[in-house]
This record gives sequence, structure tokens and C-alpha cells, in this order.
Amino acid sequence: MSRLDLMLREPTPVIRPYNPADDDAEDSLLSVDLTEALTRYRSERAAMVSRLGEMAPAQWERSASHPEYNRYSIFIMFRHLALHDLYHAYRIEERLLER
Repeated sequence: MSRLDLMLREPTPVIRPYNPADDDAEDSLLSVDLTEALTRYRSERAAMVSRLGEMAPAQWERSASHPEYNRYSIFIMFRHLALHDLYHAYRIEERLLER
């Protein structure tokens, strides 16, 4: 079940943080097919944006318990996701512009 589904369905959801350094093997990215990963990213993000666009305003305020934050809602979760994506875009641009 996705975190969004958990937060929409459960009366008192608890979110488990994802930390690649703790959750994935150190060399896990070496076996990723980049073309497939980018294709999946585009389709999954498009589906997510579509789903978020269908949510009622009250659903955005649904909250969950998160061990790293005092307050955590669907709005906060997806704001963090958007900022995280933008951070990666910034880093890519930064690398492309290096001398």
C-alpha cells in the first residue's frame, strides 16, 4: 500500500521513513536500467499528479504520525516530494554547468 493510500484509508496511520543508506544495498543503483527508471518515473509522476488533482481539499490535511516530524500531512508529504525532485534537478543543472 502506498503512503498516500495509507494516509487516506487508515484512521491513525504511521509513516516509516525511507532512507536509502539504511534500506537499500550499497551497490543497488549499479543494477538500475536508467532508461527504464526514467520512463517509470515519468509515468508514475504523471499518474500521481492526476490522482492528487482529484483529491478533495480536506484530504490534503489528512495527517499521520511520522517519527521525524511534529506534524505530517498529505500536503506536507507531497510538498517534500516536490522539493526533493527540484533539489535533484538543481544538482543535475549544477553538474551540467561546471567548468
